[in-house]
Formats: sequence, C-alpha cells, structure tokens
Amino acid sequence: MADFALSTTSTAFLLGLVPTIFWLFFWLRTDRDKPEPFGLLMLCFILGGLSIFVASTVQHVIAPLFPGETTQMVVWAGIEEIIKFAVFFIIAFFNPHNDEAIDPAIYMIAVALGFAALENIFYVIQPGIVGNVTTSLLTGSMRFFGATLLHTIASAFVGIVIGMTARKYRSGAVLIGLAGAITLHATFNFFILKNDTASALQIYGYLWVAAIISHVTLEKLRRIPSSETLSN
Repeated sequence: MADFALSTTSTAFLLGLVPTIFWLFFWLRTDRDKPEPFGLLMLCFILGGLSIFVASTVQHVIAPLFPGETTQMVVWAGIEEIIKFAVFFIIAFFNPHNDEAIDPAIYMIAVALGFAALENIFYVIQPGIVGNVTTSLLTGSMRFFGATLLHTIASAFVGIVIGMTARKYRSGAVLIGLAGAITLHATFNFFILKNDTASALQIYGYLWVAAIISHVTLEKLRRIPSSETLSN
C-alpha cells in the first residue's frame, strides 16, 4: 500500500511538473537576448506554486457569500489572478532586473506556471489515489493543453499590458490587465463546466489563438532593448 501511494505521488508530481517545466522553458526563450536571473525566476515559480494554498483558503472562506455557480466562477478566477499578480508584485515588480518591456510578462509567466504546477499535481493525484491511472494520465494531458496554458496566457496578458505602459500609468495598466485576465479565466471555466464537447473545443481553440498572439507580442517586446515605456 505504501509503495502504491509513493508511486501515485511520484506520478502526480511528474504529470504536474513536466508540462509546466516545458512551458516555462518555451516562454523563457522569448527573453533569450537578456534573460532574467534564474534564481529570481525560480523564486517566482516556487512562490507562485505555494500561493495556491492562499487562493484555496480565501475561496473556501468566502464560498458561502457566493452560492451562484456563475458568480463563483468569476470570483474564483479573480482571486487566483489577483494572488498571482500579488506574488509578482512582491517579488519582482520593483526589482532592478525588471527593466525591459518584456520582463513583467516573463515574471508573471513564471508565477503562473508555478501556480499551475501545484494545481496540476492536486488534480492528477486525486484519481491516482483510487487506482484510476488512466484518468490521471488523461487529466494531466488535458491540463497540459488547457488549464496550464490558461494560467500562462492570463498572467502573460497582465505582464504585457504593464510592459507596454509608462510607469506613471502603471496603476491603470494593472487594473486593465487583471480585468482581461479574469475575463479570460472565467470564460474558460464557464465553457469547460458546460461539459459540452463543442464548447470545450471552441474555448481550447480560442485559448491557443490567444497563446499565439501572446507569443508574437512578446517577440515584439523583446526587440525593445531598453523599454522607453517603463522609464517615462
């Protein structure tokens, strides 16, 4: 029994971490000209993962205040996006290495993937504990293409808006970025919870289009050697 639990936990960690590590290195390549300090990125990743406990605690405490499913989806998405931004704000927002237009998005992506990694582990380990390995594998695969990418794109949007905005307008940029991230996150959850194949395929398609647009935008921001928007 102990060997089975150990095997299940190890599998969950692999299925939860491998997709996020893949995406992390994929997105970090967009900042290859002047990469951010690896230690700072890992700190964002780790604290992003741990922040899921804060998010779940807040969601549990306020759950009675939002009994409606639709309202709860929006509030839950808001909590997660705000907490992910809070980690970035505490760790990297004022860091001197956050000095290029692309940097806020890179740090936000690191935070988001840390959050997604631990969330993936929890989702994958649940069916694995009862011996349903197939469901665990399917859950891991679906989260690779869906939820993990969702967290990345939503947080990247916040970072992109901040990176494209002058310092004196950053407060407004943060609000706009978070509003967009929450809308994307809540919309994804709404379509997925409809439990309809057509709806799921539709939102997955939109998500991948958003991923492509985000990647192209980051490539453009990367070409700005020293962000004038950040210094104005």
